[in-house]
Amino acid sequence: MSHFIHNTLSGLKELLNKKDQMKTVSDEGEVGNVSCSYNAPIKPTEVEMFESENNIKLPEDYKAFLTLHNGARIYELIDDDSVNIGGGLHLFSLNEVKEAQELEIIGEQGIPIGHLLEDCFLILDKEKLKVEDPNYLQILEFTELSSLNLNFEIFLDRYIISQGVPFWSWPIYTAENYYRTR
Repeated sequence: MSHFIHNTLSGLKELLNKKDQMKTVSDEGEVGNVSCSYNAPIKPTEVEMFESENNIKLPEDYKAFLTLHNGARIYELIDDDSVNIGGGLHLFSLNEVKEAQELEIIGEQGIPIGHLLEDCFLILDKEKLKVEDPNYLQILEFTELSSLNLNFEIFLDRYIISQGVPFWSWPIYTAENYYRTR
């Protein structure tokens, strides 16, 4: 199976200026400044060691990401002085994954691979991985775990296309209830 992780990240990198920053448009036309940064790749043998230690087979699209960048920070908000003020998506390095696995809130149900929107984690559902269910990605918002019905590369692609806006909540908004939730 061919993965489009490389194309998605290359497309994003083309939009960044020399400081790895860009302007984005978010909800209701709000313009913001964001930065993106990427870790160096990891060796496939290190991924295999992680899989062995955790008795799990990581999804191929996620492994493709790790071999391009062993972690990244995408769409972190910055102020006019280029100071990071939070937000964005922090995709963990494998070492950060190991650290996050020790958090009590994550539990045994999955493998945390990223952090976003201050209190949310991206989780690989171990049970879905075992049965090769392609919709293995979950989000843990505070204490509520829910399926995104996506794999990693589709999530990343949509996150980048939506410029960091939480696209997974869009289906719940209609013209009737959008204004009531504000």
